[in-house]
Amino acid sequence: MTGRTFIRIVIFGSAIVLGSLVLLGFTGRFLALGDSVAIVKPLTGALLIPLAMVLWFMRARGAALASIVLAFVALGSVAPGFFASTSDCGGDCLKLYQKNLMSKAWPRYALADDIIASGAQIVTLQEVSDHNRKFMANMFGHFPVAVICKFRPARDVAVLTSLPAIKGTEICEPKTGLAGVQIRAPNGQLVWVLSIHLEWPFPYSQFRQSQNIAKRIAALDGPVLIAGDFNMVPWGQSVQRIRRAAGNRYLGAFRNTHDLGGLFLPLPIDTVMVPEGATGTVELRGYMGSDHRGVLARIALR
Repeated sequence: MTGRTFIRIVIFGSAIVLGSLVLLGFTGRFLALGDSVAIVKPLTGALLIPLAMVLWFMRARGAALASIVLAFVALGSVAPGFFASTSDCGGDCLKLYQKNLMSKAWPRYALADDIIASGAQIVTLQEVSDHNRKFMANMFGHFPVAVICKFRPARDVAVLTSLPAIKGTEICEPKTGLAGVQIRAPNGQLVWVLSIHLEWPFPYSQFRQSQNIAKRIAALDGPVLIAGDFNMVPWGQSVQRIRRAAGNRYLGAFRNTHDLGGLFLPLPIDTVMVPEGATGTVELRGYMGSDHRGVLARIALR
């Protein structure tokens, strides 16, 4: 085999692999593996563009056109979310602070102070442990209502709020990664507030877990605010499944929230979803000892 033949095999093989990954990334609604592959959809789409150019100069025009089409399909399916517009709700905002605390046992005084100083009326938390409850005691004591639900060891899921909670509406199903409560918003509206922590995607149990959570959400009566660490990008079907069950939309543009994410492999896995018609803005906060950034949402309910 000559060197030129080997290069052609590598280029055509790369095009086939990347194209297959793009197509597989659209199967997450039915296949758990599809969501795992969907995570790299921006990267595969970006790589197919220069590969299509190489194929074109190799006179493999059909393969080049197929590659560029798949590239635009991949990028076009995620790009709108990165350019989503927001609308300032002015001074009459409902503030929600979303944060995966990371359960490790170092002091979190600055993070606790940041959450309090943000003026958030609702706080959704993941990886709540005895350690960070100890080091963030002032923050937990600041909110009169707390629903804390067992999930994985030392990684509980929680909703804290200073707003009036409706008695008997607490949602806490151990090991589901879901905690919630119905509150009365400042405008008098009754709203469910949910904190979610999904497992990792395939080969882990995210696919089945998201189905169970979606069924629970679909049974709720009234508008729902959802925030959490989804361990999945917003275009993944595990997240889409939950969004559809609530009849919600994403608030704000997709932005990387995990320290392992980057330009070509963004990980906007900490997401806030609001009812259709709600407006608002999203601000990313610092890591402050966690591997996840905080998300401060300012929301105007319809």
